[in-house]
Amino acid sequence: MKSVEDFNLIKESARCLRCSRPGCVSSCPVGNDIPSFLQLARQGDARGAVQLIGHPFGEICGYVCPHESQCQGGCVLARRGRPVLTGEVERRLFADNPYLVTVRGDAAANTSVAVVGGGVSGLTFAVKMYEQGADVTVFEKDELLSTLRLIPEFRLPRAAIDRVVDCVEDKFRFVRRRVDSELLRRIADDYDVVYLASGASRCYGLNIQGEDFATPYSDFLNKNGAFLNGDGDLRGKKVIVIGGGNTAMDCARSARRLGARTAVAYRRRREDMPAFDKEVSAAVSEGAEFVYNVAPVSVSRVGHGLELTLAETECEGRGKLTVTERVRTEQCDVIVTALGSTFDDSIVEGLDDLTGSEKFFIGGDADGGKTVARAVADAMRVARIVSEKTCGK
Repeated sequence: MKSVEDFNLIKESARCLRCSRPGCVSSCPVGNDIPSFLQLARQGDARGAVQLIGHPFGEICGYVCPHESQCQGGCVLARRGRPVLTGEVERRLFADNPYLVTVRGDAAANTSVAVVGGGVSGLTFAVKMYEQGADVTVFEKDELLSTLRLIPEFRLPRAAIDRVVDCVEDKFRFVRRRVDSELLRRIADDYDVVYLASGASRCYGLNIQGEDFATPYSDFLNKNGAFLNGDGDLRGKKVIVIGGGNTAMDCARSARRLGARTAVAYRRRREDMPAFDKEVSAAVSEGAEFVYNVAPVSVSRVGHGLELTLAETECEGRGKLTVTERVRTEQCDVIVTALGSTFDDSIVEGLDDLTGSEKFFIGGDADGGKTVARAVADAMRVARIVSEKTCGK
């Protein structure tokens, strides 16, 4: 594969064969017209290529999407081991030519839209509704794209996130407020369309004795990249990360960069890990160790450190998991839990009549989406539905 320095965007785009049945398109969760995108890039029409993608997260997708299993995995040239590097083209093109919202139309004029959640799906929907002429308000308790800001700088530069915010934040009203079920009811009464994309805000816990001694990944991966009294120094210390997803890899790689000896404990086999292969490989190459088929049993304080008790597990693939009575203990200084998160459904508790109405839509993490591309796809799909309802298109 070409190095970053040797990459030539136009030459790479020209490698596209423009297949009659492009596998790259069918492999893309958003369904992007990738051959046409690459053709515009090859012709030097950056604005046209960016606008064809139709959403502001092209650069973000270029960094964090699993291209090997999506667009690049579906490329016919992947059979020869050299797929068109669509993700790299998209990333570079958007970085140099941030998304420009199309001319504001009037398809949804006089339509008020409330978006609950200022994440990827929420902002994508907000932009598409703005383009249709709707009056949009975004409700978010934190800063915009706060979840993306937990991804370490080495995997997703803050500048890429800031470019998205700069492109879209003046297109809607931003209300910095946490939305609960009571406020959601009032919002539904006041707006013509409601899009709930509040993200996966409830972290899974260990549910074991001594869990309070562990550090949630959201505290470890704080926006300043610092930990332990704010100095970000873990030199000479040992960190154990519990989990097997991309977030666990982010924690492990961050700990290594802060100087810690780092181990990842996962309850199943390596091949069962939900983390992208490239993220696991990066963690391994940076010195993180891995322990498989172990589940945490308890955490206790021992002197100035922690003791983690792990039980061996038995499983068959992603099926039933059995925790055995065979245990081992590990001494460490920090335990980070990265077990994933889920949508906090208390926000819609008792609102069955609302969630079943034609004005109410759910997308992104709130609807089970776990990737940036899926979050974008949800928003684009709902935007088309709303467009058809408001203007008959």
